[in-house]
Amino acid sequence: MVIVILTINSGFCVLDMTDNVPLYVIGLPEDDSAKELLASKFGAALEKVQQILPDIIESKIAVKSQNTEGTRTHYDVTATVITSKNQLLYTDSGWDILKIADELCRKLDGELSKHDDKRQRDSIRKKEST
Repeated sequence: MVIVILTINSGFCVLDMTDNVPLYVIGLPEDDSAKELLASKFGAALEKVQQILPDIIESKIAVKSQNTEGTRTHYDVTATVITSKNQLLYTDSGWDILKIADELCRKLDGELSKHDDKRQRDSIRKKEST
């Protein structure tokens, strides 16, 4: 079980998980409920990926808003996951921040299949011939 503590201070949101992997959400107003939802969804996906990438140092979600004065807002979202070996970068854009959050989580979950060591194809040569 993972306990999630959500603290909001000075323009960005920090999501701390029990394994000390901070998640920063930058670019949305503090009172925006989409900020907390984006942090919790991506935090849950990050928790799953931690099983195969235990060396995650931090992660950051940067949101750029366009056309904020109109009735609809266009979002450009970049999620960065920094590990001790490399940096994973996922981007998506659209009008609905919730669909963008789901798409970023799907892209992050794609790391699970890349690092699956238990997959092994049976060799044709090793099959018993009858």
